[in-house]
Amino acid sequence: MSKKSKSNPLVTHFTIAIAALAMLWLSTEDKDILVLGNSLILVYVVYALASRFVIGKKKNKHTHK
Repeated sequence: MSKKSKSNPLVTHFTIAIAALAMLWLSTEDKDILVLGNSLILVYVVYALASRFVIGKKKNKHTHK
């Protein structure tokens, strides 16, 4: 019997966001592009958090019925 390890999807989203931020900060010299990139990555992180929250809420509704 081998256990299948499940990684938390939020960890995956945060890892992608951190890698994108590091690449953006290392390669960008223009301040406007840096601000825009940071904003887009922040939207991505908020979307990931909200989607996990909605999934968790749906699971709770189904267990209470």
